[in-house]
Amino acid sequence: MTTETLRADEAIAVRLMQAIRADAEIQCAPDALDLVSVTLDLSATADTPEALVYKPRIDRKTRTILFTSGSADGSKGAVMTATVVYRIRPAD
Repeated sequence: MTTETLRADEAIAVRLMQAIRADAEIQCAPDALDLVSVTLDLSATADTPEALVYKPRIDRKTRTILFTSGSADGSKGAVMTATVVYRIRPAD
């Protein structure tokens, strides 16, 4: 399966997770991240995932855990939100 064959809501989820992870990796570099949990909430539908704006946010960072979230926003507001927890693994 490729992202081209995903339904719009699935493609939004993938793009939102990519944006959140990229931001989290920048914030935690050079340490590595291990995914602990993800919660996705879909509040509206969008036919074109590429037209949305993906906004990641760091909510809280401890020595070992990163709490982050983000949204996929369209012209009428949030289409999807996500809450993600990562374990921070110190670089060797």
